Amino acid sequence: MSNKEHRPLDAIISPKEGVSAVWLVPVIALLFGAWLLIKAVYERGVYITVQFNNASGIVVGKTEVRYKGLPIGVVRQVEVTDDLQSLLVKIEMVSSSEELLTNNTKFWYVTADVSFQGVTGLDTLLSGSYIRVQPDLEHRGNPSRFFVALNEAPELEKSTPGLHLTLKTQSLGSINKNSPVTFKQIPVGNVSGVQYNIDDGTVDISVFIKPEHAYLVKENSIFWNASGFEFTGSLTSGIKVKTESIGTIISGGIAFDDPKFSTPLPPAKSGDEFVLHPDFQTAEMGHEITLMLDWDTGIDRGALIEYQGLTLGVIDAFSKIDPKTRKITALAKVSPRVVPYLTSDSQFYTVTPEFDLGGVTNLHTLLKGPHLSLRPSLKGEPQTTFNVYAHRPAYTYDEPGLHLMLTTNKMSSLKVGTNIYFKKQVVGSIQAIENKTSEEVLVHIHIKEKYKQYVTSNTRFWNTSGIKVTAGIQGLALKANSLQSILAGGISFGTLTKGSTQPVKNGDVFPLLANRKIAKQSLPITLSVNDIKGVKMGTRVIYRGHVIGSVHSIAHGQEYHQLAIGLLPEFDYLLKSSTKFWLVDPKLSLSGITDTDALFGGNYIAVAEGKGEVTNKFVLHLNPPALDTSARGLQLTLISSTGTRLVPGNPIDYKGIEVGRIDSLALSEAGDETRISISIYEQYQHLINHHTRFYSASGLTITTSLTGFALNAESAETILRGGLSFYNPKSDAQPITQEGERFTLFSDFDEAKMAGKAIKIKFARITGLKPGLSIKFHQQKIGTISYVDFASQTQGAIAYGYLNDYGKKFAVEGSRFYYEEAKLGLVGNKHIGAALQGGFIAVSPGNGPPKADFIATNSPPAITALPFGLNITLVANSLGSVRVGNPVLYKQVPVGSVIGIDLAESADKVNIYVNIEKRYRTLVTSETQFWNTSGFNMEAGLFAGVTIESESLETIMSGGIAFATPKPSTKSNQVLPPTFKLHQSMKKEWRSWSPKIELISH
Repeated sequence: MSNKEHRPLDAIISPKEGVSAVWLVPVIALLFGAWLLIKAVYERGVYITVQFNNASGIVVGKTEVRYKGLPIGVVRQVEVTDDLQSLLVKIEMVSSSEELLTNNTKFWYVTADVSFQGVTGLDTLLSGSYIRVQPDLEHRGNPSRFFVALNEAPELEKSTPGLHLTLKTQSLGSINKNSPVTFKQIPVGNVSGVQYNIDDGTVDISVFIKPEHAYLVKENSIFWNASGFEFTGSLTSGIKVKTESIGTIISGGIAFDDPKFSTPLPPAKSGDEFVLHPDFQTAEMGHEITLMLDWDTGIDRGALIEYQGLTLGVIDAFSKIDPKTRKITALAKVSPRVVPYLTSDSQFYTVTPEFDLGGVTNLHTLLKGPHLSLRPSLKGEPQTTFNVYAHRPAYTYDEPGLHLMLTTNKMSSLKVGTNIYFKKQVVGSIQAIENKTSEEVLVHIHIKEKYKQYVTSNTRFWNTSGIKVTAGIQGLALKANSLQSILAGGISFGTLTKGSTQPVKNGDVFPLLANRKIAKQSLPITLSVNDIKGVKMGTRVIYRGHVIGSVHSIAHGQEYHQLAIGLLPEFDYLLKSSTKFWLVDPKLSLSGITDTDALFGGNYIAVAEGKGEVTNKFVLHLNPPALDTSARGLQLTLISSTGTRLVPGNPIDYKGIEVGRIDSLALSEAGDETRISISIYEQYQHLINHHTRFYSASGLTITTSLTGFALNAESAETILRGGLSFYNPKSDAQPITQEGERFTLFSDFDEAKMAGKAIKIKFARITGLKPGLSIKFHQQKIGTISYVDFASQTQGAIAYGYLNDYGKKFAVEGSRFYYEEAKLGLVGNKHIGAALQGGFIAVSPGNGPPKADFIATNSPPAITALPFGLNITLVANSLGSVRVGNPVLYKQVPVGSVIGIDLAESADKVNIYVNIEKRYRTLVTSETQFWNTSGFNMEAGLFAGVTIESESLETIMSGGIAFATPKPSTKSNQVLPPTFKLHQSMKKEWRSWSPKIELISH
């Protein structure tokens, strides 16, 4: 191994070219800082100032500015203006919004709002209120950093998906922003804005329709204001109220629909304009026409156009008023449905209420107001301009129906428009009135198509103007075809004559008769009379109380006068040779008025039907003749011993129905009686038999008592004019068939009814005795005292009377009659009803042979038993205060009563007859004790005080009887003794008796 020397190596240093990497760190830091600076400058927000009237709810650093829900700014500062009227809110907006901030940019404050349109700003309830911005997306404005906030949200942006329309109207009404827009009451949109259009003077309403409903709006859709209520009313249909919804009632709303009478067009486009009509009725009228009105027509804007009660249009505006031609040009809107009927032959005329002495016409216009009516036509050329008639024009013969002419010399209250009636139903009207001469008027009438078959060549027309009055004591009746015929007149018609008929055609002429009476009297007869005094044109012919004809003309002669009479055709059966006619002076009274001429009608001609050959020539008698027994009906004679107020023609009533008439009255040859000839109508003659009792039904019968007041009369006519009636007692008598039978005439119904059995009663006491007293059994009337003879008796009097058919059984041996009157006291009042009537004659029945003469007793006979309950006899040494009717008490409960009092046969005792009600008969046993409870017992002591005992207040004042029973015996079928002793007071041990006794169930 060799040793080598080791020496250190020297470093070789070589210089390096370029920059050191260390410097990259500060360079990078510098670049990053520069980037941050540039980024901070680039992203720096834009500061703006917005002026608000109210900053309530705005919080610095929290309240955001939002656009479509995204925050694009925040409030940095809030200051008050120098004038303290508003607030300046400084907002930092994102830098990207700078280009959108122009003077067209809009800011408004959003908070929750609740209204009838719904709830808006609902999101603010959770996130708080915020400021919303509508930027200038189209960059139409100039850059700005100062803005004035809106008080409410602006109109919806046109870019919002959906349909944006403009509605033009003359008046906004209650429509507001956000008011709903509905289609068939379905909400489909809302009002997005409202502004006044200065160019055309209208209000432009911006409407937004939601996208899903946009297809519902067509190019010809109609819009109307649906705000509030819509009232329609008339006299016939009443009042109707329409509304779209509750929201539209208060805050307004708009509705639209497709037109009903035209084909819908394609859907509308955004930006289309429509007219907003004030209501649905106006919206429905889409066709415009021009009407030329007279100067004084009275039609105003909004007046309706109607046809047969249907509203077809409305006056929309007046375009011209010409004072020279005195014409007014009106623009009207009508429904498209009537356009085909608007031709040169169509007629418009005004309808207004008319008041005059003749009546009221067009009364229904008082609610609707003056309006126009349309008479449409399919004939002629289409036309849009029409002259309006002041009154309804006459129909042309082309109008369906029957066109006739009536001739008359007196119009009364008839005028154009007056109704034509058939059986009180309106079937036509007067179309025109033409004066032919000073004595003849031609009336043009029209009968509706569906009624024209009722007119024949035998038809008669008559004037029904005014009313017909039927009046009497029974009441007042007014007859007229209708209210309008009362005031405005009318014409009626009917086929009143018999015979063949001929066809009727337009233009035929008929006479217009004065009234229905003349029209119906088509059966001619002739009456001859030598004295025409009391007869005149129009003198009535009356048969059985009914007017059946009148005098139509009088031909004068030297000895005889001929009266031409017209009778109703249905009375042709009267034209027989033995029929009698005579002149009657009615001596006008208040008994009845058959028509408006009856007050001054004077004499009339009466008719009595006869038999024989048919004839139409008769003699008019000046006095009522006696009828031949061959005359129709039952001829009878009544004999009256006293004068009467009856006159020929007075009725004979039965139960309120007229069944006959008085024919004549005459004195007998001796002059001591009146003979009355009467006729009973055929249909009622079966009511007359040999037991029938006729009586005078003239005047009133008044019956009064404490229980009531009764006023009786057969009829109002008999009260004033007199009349007869009859009473039939129940019997099996056969009807009379022999003519000329004679009957007695009783003075009144009571006399006739009570004429069953004549009796006489001798009274020793005459107090209260007088004619007219009732004879009663247990308060039921069975007869009447008709005469009292005082003169032939030195003491007392004899009363003559009748028992009725029920009371005849009391006219027997053993019956006892006595005078009863009202007894008034503190208790026990008796026969109160007799206080006003003056007492009555009571009867106790007997059971012997028939008898007619009786002697009255001075007191009621004692009643010893009743057919019901338990009858017992009490024996006392003296009567004390016991009276008939006193109560019998058990434990102070009334269980019976005293029914009779009499002396014992030996006259040493008094027998008191008591009846115990059936339910309480088990209370009486052989050991029962009775005592007199009259008055009261009083016990007094120095320390015990005063004790008063009595059964009841009634027994203190009027007396009474009480009894007590010990424990009943166990013996069955216990026999009661024939009499019980009546003690004068109660023993102490009786007071303790209180056994359990089972009562008899009802």
